[in-house]
Amino acid sequence: MFKLTTLLVLFFVTATLNAAGSRPYMGFSLEGGYGFIEQENSAMPNVDVNPILYGGKLNVGIDSGEDLRTNIYFGLDYVDEDIFGYKNNSGNEVGSTHQLLYSVGFDIVKTYSTKGSSTAPYLRAGMDYGWMPLQGYAQSWANNVGFTVGGGTCLGMGSSELQLGMYYKYRLWGNYNLETPTTQNVELSDHSLLLEIGMNFYY
Repeated sequence: MFKLTTLLVLFFVTATLNAAGSRPYMGFSLEGGYGFIEQENSAMPNVDVNPILYGGKLNVGIDSGEDLRTNIYFGLDYVDEDIFGYKNNSGNEVGSTHQLLYSVGFDIVKTYSTKGSSTAPYLRAGMDYGWMPLQGYAQSWANNVGFTVGGGTCLGMGSSELQLGMYYKYRLWGNYNLETPTTQNVELSDHSLLLEIGMNFYY
């Protein structure tokens, strides 16, 4: 986790130093949407879990001044269903999670601005590293790598801007073992669609 965070910071600093005429910014965003998740259990039938997700991010970015941005962030989301919760054939709970998902990641944002216009449509793509605490598993944390694509619009307001967008995310989780008398491996097939609204402040 810490190695990935260090690499992201180094990537961002390098991009910042090499960008002539660039403008740094800080901001925050709120997001919410739906997940489409299938629990794949090696010892029992698969289970569909479709949670509502909502949370936010703290963003630090650099606008190159040439319709290209690099953004890094720390995110915290709440998943309203227990995506790692599992019941055995007797109906007893054999695994669960605290339902809080932490992440660090980066986005590359391509804007399409027009001279004299305060609006700038954009496309974005990025990836992140996420982690979630587990109970009832041999592992204490569930980790994932997420891939994001989406788009939206930025509305300029002087030294700040409002950002509205929507994106699709695919998360690739590891394989986790329930603490049961017989070995049970649990994986997730995880897709989600989310809406996002945020504010960026240039300095």
